[in-house]
Amino acid sequence: MLKPPRWLLDVAQLYLVLVLAGEPSTTDELGPARNFSGVLHSDPSTYLQELAGYWPYNDTFHLSRFEEFDHTHFDDSREGAAAAAAADPGSTERTPGAGLGPPPRGRASAEPVFDNNLVTNVTAQLGGAAFLRCRVRNLGGRPVSWVRRRDWHILTSGPLTYTNDERFQVVHAAGGDDWDLQIKYVQKRDNGTYECQVATGSGTISHYFNLHVVVPSAFILGSGEYHIGEGSTISLVCIIENSPSPPQYVFWYHNERMINYDTSRGGVSVSTEPGPKTHSRLIINSATHGDSGNYTCRASNTEADTIYVFVSRGDNTAAIQRQESSEAARTRRVLPLVLLAGLGAWVTR
Repeated sequence: MLKPPRWLLDVAQLYLVLVLAGEPSTTDELGPARNFSGVLHSDPSTYLQELAGYWPYNDTFHLSRFEEFDHTHFDDSREGAAAAAAADPGSTERTPGAGLGPPPRGRASAEPVFDNNLVTNVTAQLGGAAFLRCRVRNLGGRPVSWVRRRDWHILTSGPLTYTNDERFQVVHAAGGDDWDLQIKYVQKRDNGTYECQVATGSGTISHYFNLHVVVPSAFILGSGEYHIGEGSTISLVCIIENSPSPPQYVFWYHNERMINYDTSRGGVSVSTEPGPKTHSRLIINSATHGDSGNYTCRASNTEADTIYVFVSRGDNTAAIQRQESSEAARTRRVLPLVLLAGLGAWVTR
């Protein structure tokens, strides 16, 4: 009698395992898998040793021998596992690959974006307050920093301030997109460029702001000298320029003493007309020789201007003549300089 080839015995062995795996349990259809070592052999301790004799692990098999093998039991076992998973949703065991679809869309957080509709060229008056308004959308918890480009100094990062200058602080409402830099009591050195920046995974994005500090200036109409006779009225006009917001008060000083409300002298009045160019007029009635001296006009946070008033004893005609002679002497001094400058420009052409 011919002995069957080893591969046929192997197929029979595998077939028996699959048939038993396909049979449902009589106690629980979805119960645990059988211990096939006990079914195939009464003594499980020697099962693996005997199995090694029928199934040489180190041998090489030709898969062509198993082309006619019935794989339906594998399909049935998969269907059974799927049914078990449906019956017990809380089970941690899942068919490999089951329920793994494409990741839901929109999970990746969007990159931060600056609002470009805000003003980036800001003008502030000396001594006033400046606000640089930076709005960032899709921030996602990233900190917003303000950097002064003049010296690359980090002024703020998030809600924290990193400068000893208490004039700088960030203004931010919880949950909002605005991170505004506030500068109090603006000074000339604050003029320049400021950078609002956010660090992202792909680098740093920035938005730039230019702060222009304007310094209001005062000048008194006249030539620098004012001649008048005793008993006449002193009338001086001061104009405030480069002031985005008109000054509330304009102060007049006589020899560095404010005389706006000089009740001891009497006959002094100040009238001010606010506007793009604020006009302030000082009136002093019945001038005396003691009213001579320097008169200064200034407003808050402006550069002052000064004129010298001469009150002469005698009539107004003499005072006017002295003023005219003073202006003529000044013209004689300045005219040669102007001619020399013009001649030099003509020669260099």
